[in-house]
Amino acid sequence: MHVLLLGLNYHPDKLGNAPLMVGICEGLVRRGHRVTVVCAFPHHETGQIEPPYRGKLFQRDHHNGVDILRTYIYAPEGGAVAKMANYASFTAAALAAASTVRDVDVIFTPSPPLTLGLVDHTLATTRRVPFVYNLQDLFPEAAVRLGVLTNPWMIRGFERLEHFVYRSANRLAVISEGFRKYLLKKGVPDEKIAVIPNYTDTDFIRPQAESALRRELHLDDRFVVQFSGRMGYSQGLETVVDAWKLLQDLPDLHLMMVGDGQAKQALERGLAPFRNVTLLPTQPRERLPDLLAAADVGLAPLKKGMAGTSVPSKIFGIMASGRPVVTGVDSGSDTDEMIGAADCGVVTPPEDAAALAQAIRTLHADRARARQMGENARSYVERHHSQQVTVERYEALLRDVIARGR
Repeated sequence: MHVLLLGLNYHPDKLGNAPLMVGICEGLVRRGHRVTVVCAFPHHETGQIEPPYRGKLFQRDHHNGVDILRTYIYAPEGGAVAKMANYASFTAAALAAASTVRDVDVIFTPSPPLTLGLVDHTLATTRRVPFVYNLQDLFPEAAVRLGVLTNPWMIRGFERLEHFVYRSANRLAVISEGFRKYLLKKGVPDEKIAVIPNYTDTDFIRPQAESALRRELHLDDRFVVQFSGRMGYSQGLETVVDAWKLLQDLPDLHLMMVGDGQAKQALERGLAPFRNVTLLPTQPRERLPDLLAAADVGLAPLKKGMAGTSVPSKIFGIMASGRPVVTGVDSGSDTDEMIGAADCGVVTPPEDAAALAQAIRTLHADRARARQMGENARSYVERHHSQQVTVERYEALLRDVIARGR
């Protein structure tokens, strides 16, 4: 089959769902399928189009068997309005680029942005091919909960668009049971929904006893607590700052914050008074196993209400590295239930600095328990969230959609 994937981010972008989509696309190619990706010029890490692509409208690339058609995107700095312009520019460019791709059997589109659903509908109608919409987050629900989207007219408009996309798609692939329940409340028939959890590359990320980065930073004698990933508003990183203030009596404790994003400047200001902190930019993907191995504990916090609209993909990387997870998420959420089932970490209430600090203290005091949790994490992710399992499930879903479409 020939799969056309429309996605905002793809290789060499390292954040967002780019690594996930790269793994799925390359996994399908290895299984004998043809994959063409339409994506924006790399821009995710810096907020600006990377230098090799500036001044261009389109560029064709090829990476590990995947054909890539990159397009222009308006990449301004700013808040919600700038983000909307960013999404709108890519939506228009993606439609123009995707219209040139021939002999497509099925269209596959991960969110965000929701507006790509309009491109899917247009292509599916004109080409008479089915499309699968993959919900990696819930928009506009997440933006409303964060307070980023407050205009009632805009909220209503996006909710109508959301309903249209859900109705138009042949199938909806979601990453958790929580997302499935959300769609059911929206009136989506259960038989239209496929639950396929995200994966981590368990061959690439493996438990390591030692870390070169840890030695470089002279942290071999420290108990390292690490956050690695996108530093956005939904993570509630101010809670990490407040928790760190409560842990200054532990001299061997060290905080490592790795990544970039809208919330990074505020995070830097909040952590500036403390010496036992290391702040690093987003690291090359090839260094990810060593980066994760530099930690004794991995952090994956979220703001209140966000666990129902987002499953932190960074958790799977932490688990694959054989490290325990400390997270702040809503009780009863998918993340809460998974960590409980795997016995691989500590769940605290979201935005509760005292509880987060106490969880870190507990693992700091009981290193044997922390190591056991790390072993449990690795075992669980191998069984349930390996790349092979996820690619096989997407392949089966896409084949089924094509067969039904015919």
